[in-house]
Amino acid sequence: MREIREEKQLSLDDLQRTTKIQKRYLLAIEEGRYDVLPGVFYARAFIKTYAEAVGLDPEQLFDEFSNELPNPQKDLPDRPARSERMKRTAPPVPKKKSKLFSLLPMVAAVAAILLLAIGIWYFAQGNDRAQEPPPEEHDVEAEVGEDPGVEEVEEEEEQPEDNGSDAAEDEQAEEADESELVHIESVGNRSYYELSGTDRFDVEITFDGTSYVAIENGLGNTFFAANAGEGDEQTYDFSGEEEIEFNFGASTFVNLTINDEAFEFPLDTPHQRVNIVFNPSER
Repeated sequence: MREIREEKQLSLDDLQRTTKIQKRYLLAIEEGRYDVLPGVFYARAFIKTYAEAVGLDPEQLFDEFSNELPNPQKDLPDRPARSERMKRTAPPVPKKKSKLFSLLPMVAAVAAILLLAIGIWYFAQGNDRAQEPPPEEHDVEAEVGEDPGVEEVEEEEEQPEDNGSDAAEDEQAEEADESELVHIESVGNRSYYELSGTDRFDVEITFDGTSYVAIENGLGNTFFAANAGEGDEQTYDFSGEEEIEFNFGASTFVNLTINDEAFEFPLDTPHQRVNIVFNPSER
């Protein structure tokens, strides 16, 4: 790569102005000191930007020097399979048994005693009415008013008692997914992010106008590469990927949403590239 740069009569200062990559990183790439670069994924991105700046095909370069260049699959530590990670579910939250159910037998017993007492009282009153002259009207009203308040007792018992199960479940749901997207840096028209604190990497893209769109993972596999028009909508689940790169030709017409959160493009230029490294949470 140094020979190609020198053939084009480009200095490291010229290349730094063109690519926005620091001169010490450019020198490290030429000397093969990739450990100086900030991470495996950023190393490949810097090499790709360098190659494009001097007119080389980055994909051909990665294929030809695959044993020498940083490889995210080879350099990253082994992690358990996603299916194993998903099996680690949070322990079920024990539900509090409602106090209402524990009171039902007592309520039923009280109601039965009251009904029996009312029946005896009513039967006794019927016998008294058959043997005695009819009471005056105001006496009847007084007797009716002395009837025990059965309905009030039942209403008090039927009111459900508040328990903290709903609040606990809501709190657990909020803690289950603490998705965090952090901006690392921007180099040229390319911005680098890290997504962590979640097992989800869901993407939704809508368009207010026409824009070229290219989406590929860290291994160069392409998911989409074409123009999208106004009203188009795309959805993706990248939960199984390590890195995703978005290339938007006209970002002003693009609405990007990641895990239900609207993404704000960090640069003012229409043509923007966004690299997102995904570090899912371990549970």
